[in-house]
Amino acid sequence: MMNHKKNTYVSLAIMLIIFLTSQPLLRVYSSSNQNLASPQLVGVVKSVSGSKITIMVANLQNQNQQRGFGRVNVVLTNKIQILVVNNKTQMYVRLFENGQINEIKISPKDLRPNDILYIWFSDSKKTNVSRIVLVDTYDPYRVPDQIGVIKKIESNKLTIIVVEFNRPQIQRPQNERQNNANQQKSQRSQSTKPSNGQRQGFSQRQLPIKLTSNTKVIYITKSTEILTSTFNNGQVNEKKITLKSLKVNNIVYFWFQDSNKTTAKRMVVVGTYSSK
Repeated sequence: MMNHKKNTYVSLAIMLIIFLTSQPLLRVYSSSNQNLASPQLVGVVKSVSGSKITIMVANLQNQNQQRGFGRVNVVLTNKIQILVVNNKTQMYVRLFENGQINEIKISPKDLRPNDILYIWFSDSKKTNVSRIVLVDTYDPYRVPDQIGVIKKIESNKLTIIVVEFNRPQIQRPQNERQNNANQQKSQRSQSTKPSNGQRQGFSQRQLPIKLTSNTKVIYITKSTEILTSTFNNGQVNEKKITLKSLKVNNIVYFWFQDSNKTTAKRMVVVGTYSSK
């Protein structure tokens, strides 16, 4: 009897080892795993050449997102850094599916410009890259700098009423990541990314807004990009318009081109405010 139990335990152990070693490309983690520790460096891919990855160093806009599974918002710095990877560098794309974090093995050739990377090093000087995880795609227009309702329109300037509500995060399609999971290998294509005017996201009309007592003057230049946005079948479609198309009570998202945040670089009309 003792020998029978012993043989059973040995057989189960062997089966477990075979199962674990037969799936080298897919790793599943619980939220408490040490591999989810804060990255030592965050960067946005600028270019890839062989084993060299040139990144724009970035800071997480919300430090609580370091272990999060939603959209990753980063702020670019003016620093460029070159990462050199080798056959010891672990590289993965991170997916969150069915309550689990799945990491699928990739290589430098799978990276694309604007991919957001979490980076870890094996040495104190931070020269030897030990681990890279692709977590999202950088979009400079994901979160607006200012949201307002137009109060007055003049030749090259708008007076807006400042609006308060939780800033939305435009969701990009995750088809690339899903294909990776099915294929056990990242074979991402630019064609799966949304084209201009084809952003996938939220319905602005479903978000409550609150007018404040604050007003602000925003200047428009010839280079200011002005668009209107409509939400249909789960996608946000954008169309270029002119300054003459703007109307009082339009709800507008603004991105600025100056540090004082008074001159608009980009503005998107997302709806019309009504107090009713």
